[in-house]
Amino acid sequence: MNLIILTVSVITIGLIADFTKHKLTNYNKYIIPFSVAFVLSLICLHILPELFQKTNQYIGLFILIGFVIQILLELLSKGIEHGHIHFHGKLTEIKVIPIFIGISLHSFIEALPITAIEETHNHGHEYHNFNDGISLIYFIMILVHKLPVAAILMMLFNKVFKTNIKKYTLFILFALTAPLGAIFGNYFSTSPNFNELSSVFLAISTGMLLHITTLLIFENHHSTNEKWKNLVLISIGFVAGVISFGI
Repeated sequence: MNLIILTVSVITIGLIADFTKHKLTNYNKYIIPFSVAFVLSLICLHILPELFQKTNQYIGLFILIGFVIQILLELLSKGIEHGHIHFHGKLTEIKVIPIFIGISLHSFIEALPITAIEETHNHGHEYHNFNDGISLIYFIMILVHKLPVAAILMMLFNKVFKTNIKKYTLFILFALTAPLGAIFGNYFSTSPNFNELSSVFLAISTGMLLHITTLLIFENHHSTNEKWKNLVLISIGFVAGVISFGI
């Protein structure tokens, strides 16, 4: 049910971005700083304490691996996970394919822990988790992170693809990468021979998200007004993260 919610939410945002065309671009500068600060606050307050309570002594290493994986993926995706694309020259349909592959791999990997995380949150909090074992905190993190990226991807497709068939085929494939990643992760983590994989998946995904969020938090801006605006939005995101689930 919850994987359906994730998929439908991504497709819905894509449709909104398609119908409104470039109007959503004006809101990106407000949504992105808030969302990354919200995600970073949940990582620091909940995900990292959860990970470091595990008996696996290599958790820190897997977080670093996730950090490096994200750097490598951005060679393909051109940083679309950050809310903008670092691309020089004219974008064509052929040149969009590596970007699509990079963001799809990112989506697949970050979804690996969704159904593999334990149903209880162990560092002193009681939460109601989804029936199929999805951790509410991680699910909300992925949703908040993924929806702005979905909108930006659709806006990119609008610039490049002339036909709706190509555009929607690729976008639906992107929307399915997270459910596929979650199913794949759950299959291996529930196997008796791989019972530690849920923590490994979560650590790798956390490393990837740490790279994205910290890069955006410390991103340079050309004007003082932009810096102050981002500082306010980031602060609101941090406060929202603290209020949402406590400390």
